[in-house]
Amino acid sequence: MVTPEEIRAGIRKSVTRITGIASDEINDASTYRDDLGLDSLSMLELTVDLEYAFKIKVPEERLQTLKTVNDTILLVQEYLPV
Repeated sequence: MVTPEEIRAGIRKSVTRITGIASDEINDASTYRDDLGLDSLSMLELTVDLEYAFKIKVPEERLQTLKTVNDTILLVQEYLPV
C-alpha cells in the first residue's frame, strides 16, 4: 500500500525536476499554475512521471481537474490498485 506521504514525495520530486523549485517549497496547497508555474505541457510531463512512478493510468479528462498538489495526491490514491 502506497501512503499519502510516498505519493506526496513522488509529486514533489517530479515538480522539482520539471521546475527547479526545491521540494521543501512545495506543499499540498501549492497550485500548479499560480504557485509553481506549470503550463499544460508541464502538467502532461508531471502526469507521465506519476503514471510511471505509481504504475497507474489517468484518463486525460481528469488532468483538467488537477489544480493543487493535494488534488494530485487524491487522484493517485483513486487510481492505485488496491
